Amino acid sequence: MARDIYNRNVELGSPMAADAIRVLLSEIGDSDFLMQSVNFRYQQTITRLWELGSVKVFMFAGRTEGDIQAKRIIGPKNVSLQFIANYGDVCNMEKNHMTLKLQPGCTSVGQFGSGTLTASGVVINSVSYAIQAQDKIINEELAMMFVLMEKGGAAG
Repeated sequence: MARDIYNRNVELGSPMAADAIRVLLSEIGDSDFLMQSVNFRYQQTITRLWELGSVKVFMFAGRTEGDIQAKRIIGPKNVSLQFIANYGDVCNMEKNHMTLKLQPGCTSVGQFGSGTLTASGVVINSVSYAIQAQDKIINEELAMMFVLMEKGGAAG
């Protein structure tokens, strides 16, 4: 461990590369989807109950639910319409999956967070589009909901 000019301890942690994370879509594969950001959220409802005449607190776990917020750019290939047709149809939820794949970057496979997080039962519930004069790029925002999130082993 070294000391810097401000007399603080500095230690280099494990390096990581930004290209070590990918978003995979079951229907689209590795197409030019131009995903700019994605946010997976999976939560459970916890209800806290107190008993009259007692100091006990009871915690009841309720249902789970998930949602995804994604931003992408409409690119040269028209994968957007097919994606919205598949993922926007509630009848397709059973086969719609979205996977966040963590791959090793600068380190070897076992050293840091490799694996997958998969959202299953995905359906789009909101789509919006925006364009700005300076770049003339169409930005698409997608709001999705899903039923189940699972973690997988090491990414391959």
